[in-house]
Amino acid sequence: MRAYVGVTAQELSEFLKSATLDVSDVYAATDFFVKANPDLDEEEIEYTLSIVAAEDAQDLVATGTGVPLVLAFEISEDIIEAKHEMSVSLSAPLSWKNLECCFEISDDGEELTWFATQEISEKITEWLA
Repeated sequence: MRAYVGVTAQELSEFLKSATLDVSDVYAATDFFVKANPDLDEEEIEYTLSIVAAEDAQDLVATGTGVPLVLAFEISEDIIEAKHEMSVSLSAPLSWKNLECCFEISDDGEELTWFATQEISEKITEWLA
């Protein structure tokens, strides 16, 4: 299942070092969300969830935390503790090996720029500035 979480560049930097990210909930296309939004195709659902995560990331940004980012993970059913309207609760930390990509959020919060996991270590200094 694809899942999204909003983070700051500082949190991403710590995740890069530790290879685990301990969050309780992530946004995901739960059955309830998909059924409640029949007019959205798979791509629109993914975009909607990533924008909601982006809003969270923007709320987290404070002085010294860097830019807001969204991380996209592929999570397995075995770490899903509970499913909610548009999120899932996790029973274990997220792992770097399950990270699919990273999105940089535009200043207006409407655009997400995609970065491969291999690019993160190259961009992190810029994102922290």
